Amino acid sequence: MSTITLHSSKILKAALFNLPHGMPLAPKHLKNLGISRQLVHYYVQSGWFKKIGNGYYLRKDDKLTKTGAIASLQDNGIKIHIGGKSALELKGFTHYLNMGEDRLTLYGCKTRTLPSWLYSNFNVGLTNSTIFDEPEELELKYCVSHLDHNHNNPLVSEPERALLELLDLIPNKQTIEEARQITEGLQSLRSKKMQRLLGHCKKIKVKRLFWQIAQELQLPIINKLDPTKIDFGAKTAYILQGDNNLTLRNPNE
Repeated sequence: MSTITLHSSKILKAALFNLPHGMPLAPKHLKNLGISRQLVHYYVQSGWFKKIGNGYYLRKDDKLTKTGAIASLQDNGIKIHIGGKSALELKGFTHYLNMGEDRLTLYGCKTRTLPSWLYSNFNVGLTNSTIFDEPEELELKYCVSHLDHNHNNPLVSEPERALLELLDLIPNKQTIEEARQITEGLQSLRSKKMQRLLGHCKKIKVKRLFWQIAQELQLPIINKLDPTKIDFGAKTAYILQGDNNLTLRNPNE
């Protein structure tokens, strides 16, 4: 075996086995592994790689997964994370609900477009809604962490943040009935994390919705939060327009 062939074999082995199954190789991965364009072409021609989009490749016999796809995009510098109902689903909080089309809810910071291969493989919803006053860096966002604390997994909203992201979509993209059902299953929300998130939340609607639903459901967390440290806006009622208009009052009245 020639030195070139041996070198190529070592690189190929690293490319095939260094990343989890379901996660495509991204341009950054290829660069870090020292795989040139010529070598990529050779691997594609040899059947080791399958091109799924510009610069992204699936390895032989691998099958693309939602978590693998998002982790790969994040590794390549795209500032998105899995949030809302999708984050709660990944953490097992919505298993008893009919998830319908199984839409993948993504939040992006100044991210307007995503690769076409992602949309062709999954039902994706991208929102740029700015809910919190926080740093733009993905790794510094409040209550966003790697799924199962594994750095090869994508960054996902923790339950407290995911719930507020879910409520933000009411009433245009999320029904309040389903939101209540999901919230009812969140009996172990952490008060310190929720207090911090509510303190940095920029949306009056989201804060009032959370408080009203949590009170209606008598969630344990409601007795552990200090409403005087949360800005619920003016004392006037907030009317949430939808199929059934909902009046949201300031808890500090």
